[in-house]
This record gives sequence, C-alpha cells and structure tokens, in this order.
Amino acid sequence: MSRPGDRIPLQVWCDEFPVGSETFVLGEVRQLAALGHPVEVLAGRRPDAPALGVHDVAVRYLEDDTTQERALAFACVVARHPLRCLADLHHRRRWAREEAVPPLRTLAPALLRLERSPGARIHAHFAAGAALGALRASAITGRPWSLTAHAYDIYLLPRNLREKLRAATVVTSGCDYTVSDLRRIIGPDLAHRVHRIVMGVDPERFRRTLPHPGGASVVAVGRLVEKKGFVHLVRAAADPVLAPLLERVTIIGDGPLRQELEDEVARLGLAGVVELAGRRDPAEVRDALERAAVLAMPCVIAADGDRDSMPVVVKEALAMEVPVVVSDEVGLSELACPAFARAVAPGDHRALAAALADVLARPAAERAAMGAAGRRFVIEHANVATETARLSDRLAVLA
Repeated sequence: MSRPGDRIPLQVWCDEFPVGSETFVLGEVRQLAALGHPVEVLAGRRPDAPALGVHDVAVRYLEDDTTQERALAFACVVARHPLRCLADLHHRRRWAREEAVPPLRTLAPALLRLERSPGARIHAHFAAGAALGALRASAITGRPWSLTAHAYDIYLLPRNLREKLRAATVVTSGCDYTVSDLRRIIGPDLAHRVHRIVMGVDPERFRRTLPHPGGASVVAVGRLVEKKGFVHLVRAAADPVLAPLLERVTIIGDGPLRQELEDEVARLGLAGVVELAGRRDPAEVRDALERAAVLAMPCVIAADGDRDSMPVVVKEALAMEVPVVVSDEVGLSELACPAFARAVAPGDHRALAAALADVLARPAAERAAMGAAGRRFVIEHANVATETARLSDRLAVLA
C-alpha cells in the first residue's frame, strides 16, 4: 500500500460532469482526494440538468476556454512537441472513422495544465471522447494515463475501443462480466492490464435511518430505456401471482420510453399501482430506497446491443438493507446471492413477478434479515473507500 504522502496528482477526465446517473464518478473523486491525491476533474462540458452538488471538488471545463486561450496554448504545445503534434494530426484521420475528433487546439489548454502539474496523470471515465483526449494528451506529453470503461462505451459505442485500451497503462471496469470482455478486446498480450474495480457506494451515506418499512412496495431506478427492462416490471405488476400482494410500484427516472411505459400501464389497467415518478435528485432516490420493501432491476440486453454492467443503485439498495430482485444478466448475477437477492431470466415478466412475490410474501423479520445480509455484502465487496484504495494502488504503478 502506498502512503498518503506518496499519492500522485490526478486529473479525472470526463465528457460531462457532474451527471446525476453517474454518482459513482463523484464518489470516487471524493475518495481519491480523501486518500491524499491532489485531484482535479477536467470535463468537456456541463450537463444540461446537473443534479449533484460539487462545491468540494475542483472542476475545469474545456468549454470555458476562450478562443484566445486555445490559440496561445496550441502555439505553446506545438513549439514544445512539434513532431508529436504532427503525429496527432496524422492519427486524427484514423480516429475520425469511428468518432468525432476535436482539433488539438481544443485540448491544448488542458495539456499545458497537465505539464505544469509535476507528476500529474490522467484517469479517464468511460472509453468515449474523454478517453480519446487522454490518449492524445498522453502521446504528446508523455504522461501515463488510465481508463475506467463501463458499459455503453464497450457494447453500444465501442469507438476506437481497442486502441484506447491498449494505449492506457491501467484499465479497470466494475464487474467480472465487463472485465472478461475487455481482456478479450485488448488481446492476450496486454490482458494483465485490465482489473476489476467495483463502482462502490458509501455505506455511511446509504445507511437506514428508519426501521424497515415492511409493506409491499417495489421501487426501480434508472433511465427509461430498453436495457433497464422496465416494461417487464410493468407487466409483472399485472401478473396474478404478484398483483394480490402488491401495494405499489414506483419507477424513478426519465427517458425516451416514457410514453411507451405510460401506454403499457394504461393498457394493463395499472393506474394507481404503477407510478412513473420521473427524474429525482440523489437525496430523493435515497429516501425512496429507504421506504421500499424491495428493489427491482430487470435489466436486459437491448436490441442494439446496449446494456448495463452492474448498476450502482442495486448496491445502494443493498447498503440500505433493501432486498433486491434482478435479472440474471450482465454483472447483476455477481450480486445475486440468495441471502439477499433473487435472480430471474431477463425479459421474463412471469419469473420476475414470482420472484418479487416470493420476497414480498416473507415475514417482515425475514426480509429485514435479508436486508442486513445485503448490507454486509456491500460493506465487504462494494465499499467505495475500499475499491478506490485499490484503484489508487493500481495507479501508483503507472510508469
């Protein structure tokens, strides 16, 4: 283990920050700072509807750099590294076949800030635009960089993915499911660079403040997109196995499938039983988890290949001592311990209804015991402090 005084300065690069559905990035940044890393977030842009307070985090945005600042920084970078800048121009043609490649002058102010921070290195979240920027910055400045890949950037939009993976000195991802695929993509010669670092939660923040509610309310949290599988949850609510036990299903989140889900609720006559609650801030999500008897996360692989990896909200629910019912898909199976979870086939609303009914029919004391077991699991296997310390130690070996 490295000592706090040895912690390297880090720039955490993201396309957007802070994103309400990516609380794990903010949690990791704060934990890296707590470990003694000087940390600055470099984001391309602000999200349209920021829902997270980041007053305690140093953040810079590429979109804030003026035209004059970019021009001066670009001239300085070219003067320092003329041949590397020419190589970047050459490689842009190849990268542009798969994704948009910003001109180097857009990155130039960030490159100067990187070089002015002795020993600073880049850690990029998502193998998307910020990762390509980190690859380019590393090639020009000679600073090593690392990458955490998640899900859409692996399966839906794997743009220049193999090159990004092979250029990063350390690659991490949050579950065995994605790690296995990343090792295959990067190739056997560099597979040792890919490590499993769970996107952890803070068990102190996600701690019950009220007794377990009992009752028969189900909550689900996520964007209203195909991969979340919420249409199967709506259909499960109408199943005769579950319906007599069920008080309410609350789906928190928004997205392009909202109208489709509203239509399904109406078709099945579930108005008053299934609520599409819309987007909520993190505090409201936490409160909803505390009031729920069970969390449902019925993920599927979408028709276009999009999928989740290991949704953080499942770990948040477990930390709140809420039993979970999940689909046996992607990394969710790695959380499906019978002591606190039930796993069902993806896309099977009848199996989902039966699993939810099984949990809801159990005595309150038994459900509370399931919840306590889930919390112990999170503290041991998905604690943001422990997992970030593992990341810190991996980054310490960057050459």
